[in-house]
Amino acid sequence: MKNAQNIIHSISEFSTAEINNDLRFNDIFDLEHIQLLQDRFSDATGVASIITYPDGLPITRPSNFCRLCKDIIRKTEKGLSNCYLSDAALGSRNSSGPVVLPCLSGELWDAGVDITVGGKHIANWLIGQVRNEELDDERIVRYAEEIGADKEDFIKALAEVPMMSMKQFIKVSDMLYTLANELSISAFNNLQLKMQIAAQKEAEEKILMLAHAVRSVGECVSITDMDERIVFVNRAFLKTYQYEEHELLGQPISFVRSPGNSLSDVADILPATLRGGWHGELLNQRKDGSEFPVFVSSSIIHNESGEPIALIGITTDITAQKQAQEQIKQTETHFQALIENAPDGIVLVDIQGKFKYASPSSYTMFGYLNQSFHDLSPNDLTHPDDLPAVLKLLNEIMVNPVRILTLEYRFRHQNGSWIWIESTFKNLLMEPSVGAIVINFRNISERKIAENQIRELNQELDQRVKQRTSELEEVNRELETFSYSVSHDLKAPLRHIRGFIDLIMNNQSTELTEEKIGYLQRISSSAFEMAQLIDALLSFSRLNQAELRKSRIQSAPMVQKVIKFFEPELQNRSITFQIESLPDVYGDEELIRQVWTNLISNAIKYTGKKPEALIHIGSASNGNETTFFIKDNGAGFPMKYTEKLFGVFQRLHKTRDFEGVGIGLANVKRIIGRHGGRCGAEGEQEVGATFYFSLPNMSHPLAPAPKREGEFPLLQGEG
Repeated sequence: MKNAQNIIHSISEFSTAEINNDLRFNDIFDLEHIQLLQDRFSDATGVASIITYPDGLPITRPSNFCRLCKDIIRKTEKGLSNCYLSDAALGSRNSSGPVVLPCLSGELWDAGVDITVGGKHIANWLIGQVRNEELDDERIVRYAEEIGADKEDFIKALAEVPMMSMKQFIKVSDMLYTLANELSISAFNNLQLKMQIAAQKEAEEKILMLAHAVRSVGECVSITDMDERIVFVNRAFLKTYQYEEHELLGQPISFVRSPGNSLSDVADILPATLRGGWHGELLNQRKDGSEFPVFVSSSIIHNESGEPIALIGITTDITAQKQAQEQIKQTETHFQALIENAPDGIVLVDIQGKFKYASPSSYTMFGYLNQSFHDLSPNDLTHPDDLPAVLKLLNEIMVNPVRILTLEYRFRHQNGSWIWIESTFKNLLMEPSVGAIVINFRNISERKIAENQIRELNQELDQRVKQRTSELEEVNRELETFSYSVSHDLKAPLRHIRGFIDLIMNNQSTELTEEKIGYLQRISSSAFEMAQLIDALLSFSRLNQAELRKSRIQSAPMVQKVIKFFEPELQNRSITFQIESLPDVYGDEELIRQVWTNLISNAIKYTGKKPEALIHIGSASNGNETTFFIKDNGAGFPMKYTEKLFGVFQRLHKTRDFEGVGIGLANVKRIIGRHGGRCGAEGEQEVGATFYFSLPNMSHPLAPAPKREGEFPLLQGEG
């Protein structure tokens, strides 16, 4: 309707040089007639009303003024001054509609329109002195103290102020705007009688424009005669109800109403409209018979004599609103059912510490009946030893309502026993729909019993571990002593054997036959191999004794240094190293160097019979670990013997083909195992072998990898 309002307002703004700049309101209007019109408007709409000069000084007597404004606020010097300022602000010229503002003197809602004749602003028509649900009563009461009014009388008078929704108040303001503009038009026509014919013609044209504007608005507009027969409908009405215009004209307005409406409600529409207006919800129907809910606002159209000549209705389809309300209702029912059937208990506690609500699970959990539980105090049911912690938590959520805190404590059962519960507290005292502290809790008594049992078992286990650790430490000390004894007692005779054989061969070599010399050499070689085996075994046994000194290890430089160490053995060989980018790892640098040394040494050794040897070194990352691999095209091995590779003294090739004592891979497995990693191997005889090991990544240095022996999915296809 905004375009229509602009059209009406423009009618009052004809520019003419004949309008007197000193023109005043009472020069144009009959004040008694205007006073009567103002009084009737206030009675019909329920709002206070007054007409003032542009500066806020009154012209008419107040209509329907509330006691708060008339007898209290305006009786104080500051209150009256604020009222005049507010009245002047409300009456500022505005061609787009009424000015709606909270009053500067008390914040009740007011509205105003300007009365303009021939472009001259001569008066303001002000309405208001209503309140709605958004009004801050406490702030208004503070205003009483500010202006020096009696506070108690002020509060009583405030309660007498009529309530009106903002939507309804805006409708009343729009009606005032139209009425004020009509007054302006009437006054202008009275002053410009000699221009009546031209003004009438122009007014008719603008009324046609108004009708066009009404036809174009989005809401359904209908006009009926006093017998409630349709004389006009706009385009939105035709589109909504799916009729052609000729099908509706002359029909009673009940033609579009559903039979499902209450007869008493429908019968009250016309009398209520004649009394000043009616609005409410109805059930209407389209041409195809489909029904839909609507909100209807009905009012009277009067002729120049003030007689009612027609009824105008504005209808809004509220189907979407109704569906939303139904969805909200279903959601509320759904959540209510969830709460009522939840296994956990839910209680609401008010600001006085009393139960405001308790779910059925609460009664069941504590063995109380509904009413008997509500009569109890939460503090009395809380174990005395736990009560200070509960009160401290409640104080914390009162100070900081956004926090959600959890606490375990004991609550008394109806039979006198104590139940352990775990409760979550949320402060919703300031939430209008709740207004309480919400406590959600569950029975954890069985868990507490289990925790105590686990605690006792852990204590017992700790004691056993300490005892076992002590026994193992004693065994390790004995093994260490035994290792040194073996090292001395076994290696000394071997040194003697080799020493005496060297003496015999050096001093009596001319007397020995070639066959005897061969025997002595085999004895010396065997003694040497025995010494190597003893050294390897001792080294293997010490791997578990040394403490790991973990640090960041740069893998690429370490591999290059190990390869450089073997350069003398590679002088007369054609061997290619293919080395990928290797990530840093976390571990004991000396032990990891020993791993690389053993694996690279094996690759060099077992490719010794290949004319063109190739050794490929790389890595792959997966989650918390990195897997390294060393792949060669050497002698390889049958896969059925994979399990034997990492055992002590396990060899798959003869010593005469490839030297060694068979303990290097066992050392690799033990070192990698101590780092929380894994080892594995794949091979094919005379084709080559791939050995791999994994280590935790830098970001997870202490996370041991799962024990999946031989499973390295990242290296599938590496062979």
